[in-house]
Amino acid sequence: MISKTSLNTSRSVRSPSSKSDKKEKFSKYQGYFPTFSPEHGAYIVLAVSFLTGAAAAQQWTWITTLSLICAFCGFQAEHPLVLQIKQRRSWKPRFLLWTGIYGGIAIAIAAWLFWHDPENGSLLIIYGLALIATVIDSVLVWQRQQKSILNELITFAAVCLSAPLAYAATVGMLPLSVVGLWILAWLSYYGRCIGYRPLQQRLLALLSSSWG
Repeated sequence: MISKTSLNTSRSVRSPSSKSDKKEKFSKYQGYFPTFSPEHGAYIVLAVSFLTGAAAAQQWTWITTLSLICAFCGFQAEHPLVLQIKQRRSWKPRFLLWTGIYGGIAIAIAAWLFWHDPENGSLLIIYGLALIATVIDSVLVWQRQQKSILNELITFAAVCLSAPLAYAATVGMLPLSVVGLWILAWLSYYGRCIGYRPLQQRLLALLSSSWG
């Protein structure tokens, strides 16, 4: 008969190896797990800005849903891109993979939205502004200035672009009132830091007069 002590010793010998095998398997597949931005406040800004643009359009279609997916994926692509830039000279397959997946989905939907309505030149303006913000953000991250006020202003300006994107994709045009709505949404988060409260009041007066 096998004694209890021998069973306990065999378990103690096997348990470290089994734990190490589980850790190796977990670390093997961990490199392919999706990345999500930890900036919870940015999710709120993205959602509120998009819903504001959709409310201004006064309708919600399946194109509006596509533009929401485009804005969300474009926002998510920024996080693994920043993490990869912070690696400097080393390449991380996980960051490259999810930057490509999120960015590819956003670019594909953006291209389809313009192909669906090629006369809607306002979409190209929104895409251009988002691209410029991404380039500036990448340069500032490379220069270790990710937490600077300038980078935060540019980042949230890009996130607030979801408002004109929702309106332009749904309605097919971009009036100046919606541009003012985008600026107002941007300044509402950082107006206190840069002292633009009087400008916010002027934009509110202009928006209220334009919408009657």
